Order: sequence, then structure tokens, then C-alpha cells
Amino acid sequence: MDFHAPPRLQKRNPLALWTAGDDSPVIQYEIGPLKNLVYLVIDWTTRKTLWVDPQADLSLPLQDCARFQLKTEGVLLTHTHPDHTAGVPGLLERFPQIPIYLHRHDTHRLTPHLAAGLKAPLRYLDDHESLSLGTLTIRALHSPGHSAGALTYLLDDAILTGDTIFIRDCGRTDLPTGSTREMFETLQRFRALNPKLHLFPGHHYQKEYWSTLEQELQLSPPFQCRSVEELEALP
Repeated sequence: MDFHAPPRLQKRNPLALWTAGDDSPVIQYEIGPLKNLVYLVIDWTTRKTLWVDPQADLSLPLQDCARFQLKTEGVLLTHTHPDHTAGVPGLLERFPQIPIYLHRHDTHRLTPHLAAGLKAPLRYLDDHESLSLGTLTIRALHSPGHSAGALTYLLDDAILTGDTIFIRDCGRTDLPTGSTREMFETLQRFRALNPKLHLFPGHHYQKEYWSTLEQELQLSPPFQCRSVEELEALP
């Protein structure tokens, strides 16, 4: 699986970092005013797909689902801040009863959707719990700091970090259920992962759309912090 952009890569807006002929299980889209990065995780053997943090505008991913005959199997949420769940109601209108995967500590922000009649099985994932998508295995890593129930999703050589790790930065910790101490502990846990992992964040805040864990360990200021206090002092 090679995430380096091939010469045939076509850029479009919103951006899809994938073209026919690649075998990448990750399609990336930039959608919405907050530069959210939304993903489809795909098992090309079975054409099954999971949406990651869907935005309200579902049009481009839906076009690709139709174009490549992908079957939506559910939604993975890295956390439940509104900009990462805005597309959930729209998906459920099209695909009733698909499961929504999340950590139980982040369920509370779905309450407005539930009160509005959202009907979907909520499937709670714990740290290191895995789920299958066709021939793919996806592992959930509990990564609190930005939100108490934040999850990171790990594939063979890719990691989807939501708002936990950005390119050369980490998520803010001053929102409800955020914690600088937990973010620091989460960052230390990431040091034990394969540094060659391709890292896909939840927002496009730098020039790049993706990085590697190895680059972030070397270049990202949060990873250089040796204490909670140093992390707290970062601008």
C-alpha cells in the first residue's frame, strides 16, 4: 500500500487523494469550512466501506461509492464534536440501521441527534478492540486528550488520528472532557507504534494532507515535550 501520490493523481475540490488503479484502503476528502478531512475505509475485495467522521456534505463520497459500487457498512467516529458527526443523520437516511462505532465516553454529544429521532445501533469500541471490514482488520486505540472518548483507528500501515494528532500539532485540550495530562499520556503511547505508519489527521491545517508517524515524532512540537507542563506551555 503506497500513499505517495502517483503521477496520475487528480486533485479536485473537495479533495479525494485516490484515483482508479490505486489499491489504497483509504480515500481522503477535504470537506467543509473547518477543513475537515473525511475518509472512506475500503476493502476492495468485497467493496465494503466504512465512513470516518462524515461531514454534512456527503456528495463527493457518495459519488465515489456509486462509481466504484461500494457498500456502506457503518460509520467510524474518532470523537463526537459536531464537525465530525454532522453527516451522520444524512447517512442514516440513506442507509438505515448501519452501525455507528464510537467510544462510550463520547456518546453524550450524540444526544441531540438521538432526541431528533436518530435510530442506529451504537457499537462501543474499547482500547485495542478490533473490527473486520471484509478482509481488512481495523483496530481502535483509545486516545483521550482532545476528548475523553477519542479513538484512533489503525490499519496495517495507516493510522487515522481524528483531532488527536495533526500534522506538527495535536488537538486542543481546553474543551469539555479535554485533558492536557491525558493528551500527554496519549502522545507517549503513540511512540510505541510503528513509525512508518502513514498518518491521516482530522483537519487539513498544514500544507500536507498526510504525514508519517516517524516525521511527526521528529518534527511535531507536542512530541518534543517531556512533561505535561511543557505541553501546556505550547502556543
